[in-house]
Amino acid sequence: MERCIIALDAGLGDNVGGIWEIKPGGKSWMAASIAVAAAHPLGVGDAGYRIGARASVVDTVPFGAFRRTLIDKVGLFDEFLLSNEDYEFNTRIRQSGGRVWLDPEIVTVYYARPTLRELARQYWRYGYWKFHMLRRYPDTLRWRQALPPLFVASLIGLLLLVWWSLAAWLLALELIIYFSVLLLAGVLSSLRQRKIYLFIGLPLSIATMHLAWGGGFLWSIIMSTLEKRRNG
Repeated sequence: MERCIIALDAGLGDNVGGIWEIKPGGKSWMAASIAVAAAHPLGVGDAGYRIGARASVVDTVPFGAFRRTLIDKVGLFDEFLLSNEDYEFNTRIRQSGGRVWLDPEIVTVYYARPTLRELARQYWRYGYWKFHMLRRYPDTLRWRQALPPLFVASLIGLLLLVWWSLAAWLLALELIIYFSVLLLAGVLSSLRQRKIYLFIGLPLSIATMHLAWGGGFLWSIIMSTLEKRRNG
């Protein structure tokens, strides 16, 4: 908290936060793999507070510190959003001319989900509510957020056309490339950290994150479209 106050007093940002020190949410090898995936660029893209970053202006920070007057300026957290509410809040800060500041010396301990099932539920929720947030602020879409739903949509589309030989070949090629990249990341992480279980645990965790996030995002589009038609 001291560094948050220092940064606020120095005028570095209107909302100040730090990075996550991600720890396993359980004692199993899978829980440990999920914790590594939650800070891996293949799993979370360029999210600075997860992968570590230098002190700088960023899009968002978790558990930020700010003055009460900021709420008077941009409003309260949006309670409609059951996830992504902090990102939405930080978007309003940036659109009002404010700055969100990341200080890597500020560290918060975060415990990742202990199982793939809980990880999938978490990322499905992230993807589902991200679409609702992007409906209001489409210009905030980042490449790391667009890739999972595009990947899932491509898998679904090719599966529906799998009777067509070209689609079958494209599906096979896509899956081979995708899992080859994940397996390579698993091998490198297992060698770097000297934890053999990361060879399989990291690919499983990252794939779960991608598929659940992308699936939740696409499901949110479908449900929002159906609701719009019912009301329109």
